[in-house]
Amino acid sequence: MRAARTYAAVASGLLLAIVAAAPAAALDDDDGMWYYTATGMSKLHERTTGKGVQIAVVDTAIWPEAGDLAGASVRVHEPSFCAEKSLGDPLPAAQRTVSAAHGTNMTALLVGTGSGQNGHPGILGVAPDADVWFYSTLVGPDGEQVCHSPSVEAGRFVFGEAIDQAVADGADIISISLSSTVLMDYWAVTRALHEGVVVVVALSDNPDQPYPGSFNGVVTVESLGPDVQVRPGSRPGADVVAPGEAIRHLDDDLSSYRLRNGSSAATAFTAGALALVWSAYPEATGNQIIQTLIRNTDGEDHELYHDPLTGYGVVNVRHMLEHDPTTYPDENPLLDHDPDSIPTYEQVQDLSLLDDPTLRDSPRRETPSAGATTPLPSPTADATATPAPATPVAHDAGSTAPALLAAGGGLLAVGVAAVAVLVFRRRGATATGVSRPGTGGATQAYGSDPTEGGK
Repeated sequence: MRAARTYAAVASGLLLAIVAAAPAAALDDDDGMWYYTATGMSKLHERTTGKGVQIAVVDTAIWPEAGDLAGASVRVHEPSFCAEKSLGDPLPAAQRTVSAAHGTNMTALLVGTGSGQNGHPGILGVAPDADVWFYSTLVGPDGEQVCHSPSVEAGRFVFGEAIDQAVADGADIISISLSSTVLMDYWAVTRALHEGVVVVVALSDNPDQPYPGSFNGVVTVESLGPDVQVRPGSRPGADVVAPGEAIRHLDDDLSSYRLRNGSSAATAFTAGALALVWSAYPEATGNQIIQTLIRNTDGEDHELYHDPLTGYGVVNVRHMLEHDPTTYPDENPLLDHDPDSIPTYEQVQDLSLLDDPTLRDSPRRETPSAGATTPLPSPTADATATPAPATPVAHDAGSTAPALLAAGGGLLAVGVAAVAVLVFRRRGATATGVSRPGTGGATQAYGSDPTEGGK
């Protein structure tokens, strides 16, 4: 596995706000599960379940005692990368507050066991036997959606700190439903790509918050509905599309369920899909896993193509499993040679070319020190959790894609000046095709707003 080093986190203060969504109707037991049933996930799990693949989830807080995660392999990095106030003590990553809803849902879409809350069927994970390591980057005191940095070390930000830690801990895949207007964390993404980690991110709907989805070499995902159509209002820039509309989610109260739409869930779905394929073909490299992702979209074999809205097509696990990825070139097909791309191809190959000399070292993968992470606790063991607030606060033109795999959800907007505003939002990319030139910026964000609904 890849060795690593931990870097100190920075950022003045990151304020996060979740866009309120209208209440949704009560769900039937099977509502919002089409991402699992329509893709034939149960049948696929007869061959592969993601065992042996480590997925890092960089998100908000998490409630690891949710019934949906009972029995799943989840390790929570403690504490979070956020403090109760600037330069204050770090907050716990595991908590039962509204801050934990998004992170819990993204984790459940990966490894959920379906146990559910209060007698309701829960969320079933795409890669149930994968190992999830969770990193909390958006949580404030009393469940507030704010992240104050515990450090002022120049050039260090909580987002990049979490990515570096994930690489250090041995992540094979990093799943990020966050977006940003700033380039403050590109160095961490660069190092992850250098180490061969597959970085899967949500497409933001805000052209002013294009990162990390516009970073060169990452897998950018847009949301698809049960009608096999991308969400209305989608922006160009996705590499692939995956199930993300009308997906079953734990509500903000962490006790009931609603349908939600967005690229966050599509991102988690895609990360899980890649874990299934990598588990079946463990000799493949991260680059070859990305190769099979974009070459084997949709339902049948086809020539490689790219569409402005749907990228290379619909994520399809069955189709990927039919082709040995080790037969593909060991090159990241999404890493272009455009000198204006961020990061550049040369920087990914040679970390000494990063602008800041202090950011050049690649994390060395080492065994995490004792106490760095905590295993998933028993579902009945929470003695300190506080109650959550009860208030819900096409691929090629004309073609179809019957068998899919993907994840939709929401992206969070973050502003970084002295305080950064983060908002759950659907993410739209700024670049068409695989070239992703960047222009800089001053804010961070989640990709796609989680909204209520269904088709």
